[in-house]
Amino acid sequence: MNKKSEELRKIPTNVLSRSVSLLNLTLSAGTKYAGLKLTDFFATHADKDKRFHEFLQNQAHVLVNELGKLKGSIMKAGQLLSVYGEHFFPPEVNRVLKALQSDSHPVSWSEMKKVLVTQLGEETLQRLDIDEKPIAAASLGQVYRARIKATGESLALKVQYPGVDKAINSDLRSLKTIFSISHLVPSGSFDFDEIFSEIRMMLNKEVDYLREIESVDTYREKLRSDSRFIVPKTYQEFTTKRVLALSDEDGLALDSQEVMNLPQLEKNKLCASIAELMFQEIFEWRMVQTDPHFGNYKVRIEDGVPRLVLLDFGAVRIFPKRYIEPFARLVAAAMEGDEETIFQAGVQLGFLQENDNEKVRKLFAKICFIAIEGFQENYESPRWDGSEEGPHPYAWGETKLLDRLAELTRDAIFTFKLRTPPREAIFLDRKMVGTYTILSKLGLRLGPRKMLAHYLEKALHG
Repeated sequence: MNKKSEELRKIPTNVLSRSVSLLNLTLSAGTKYAGLKLTDFFATHADKDKRFHEFLQNQAHVLVNELGKLKGSIMKAGQLLSVYGEHFFPPEVNRVLKALQSDSHPVSWSEMKKVLVTQLGEETLQRLDIDEKPIAAASLGQVYRARIKATGESLALKVQYPGVDKAINSDLRSLKTIFSISHLVPSGSFDFDEIFSEIRMMLNKEVDYLREIESVDTYREKLRSDSRFIVPKTYQEFTTKRVLALSDEDGLALDSQEVMNLPQLEKNKLCASIAELMFQEIFEWRMVQTDPHFGNYKVRIEDGVPRLVLLDFGAVRIFPKRYIEPFARLVAAAMEGDEETIFQAGVQLGFLQENDNEKVRKLFAKICFIAIEGFQENYESPRWDGSEEGPHPYAWGETKLLDRLAELTRDAIFTFKLRTPPREAIFLDRKMVGTYTILSKLGLRLGPRKMLAHYLEKALHG
């Protein structure tokens, strides 16, 4: 059995048992670091450096493995930290932390059934046939396929792990201690308090499934007349704060071979839908699903036309107009090559400071230019949705856009001396990088400048 398929019979659910597990991990990290320093006493500088990087990678692997067993808020916090990680973690640490985005042990049915009984009651549960094998296992809960006996309707039932909500504060305190003692964060890095405050807020929102069901209903209403998208139906009678019931929507995995083999024109239309949804969320609704990875979508092909099924709404975040307007101004300035406006918007958003030198300004402008590169190309077709043949000069799968952005970002982090990134920017970055990854993997060949310009106009002028 590989790590992902191993089943956890039980996870530590109360604060004391979780704290003991984390204390053991912390003590182990401290002991290993002390041993490393002792070994390094007579080592050369090169050997010390090599051993330290190996130590960091090993520590990160141990942490990821333990967080995967503990589940809940501490695993989700580790995932969120991997989003921030490029700003302060050594590369070998953040590479391993990103494994938390995909590696997750399922928890046994006997443990998860207790949550269902407590939340729904035996009488309500009798109205459902539930397949005891989960179809997905994540950090905060598992998803089961169920059927309403009276109607035959199929449900996707998301069930939260026991005790997740009660352990958030203690888990985050323990995680901060672990990162400090294990030396996974470089000395002299900025204070973690602001980042952990943001993560605490996000976790409290994500463990509230009543809030998530409201987000599903809002997206469903906003996209009701747009046939490109399918948003699951909600079932209030089977939903509580810890259990979420949605219609079980069938479809192909977004990165399946069937989708990858679609004709280029169909892939263009599918990708254009994904890109346009991102712009609607950011610039029109200011309501953004900030976790756009492949597992959160399906593709349903009906009469040869691909439609996008939206699956997860736990990471939906509302952005204030006071942030989105200068962000739109920044993007518009990047499209026009206006470095002075880029600098002014960068200061207003918190990326830059008034006294930043020319080198810092130029580097930031270059990042902005590359970030919107895929939407700079004009093409002859009047349509931006990819529904017409025409010259499509920007090949997303061939440009190494994300690699170039990551390299520049690392340069910027060094230049800015670990300046704390604006908290809103982290989640918009997560949205854009996730979306760009999908567009690149699917091989979009389109440069829809008119699409982006349309939504910037909405944000700036209403």
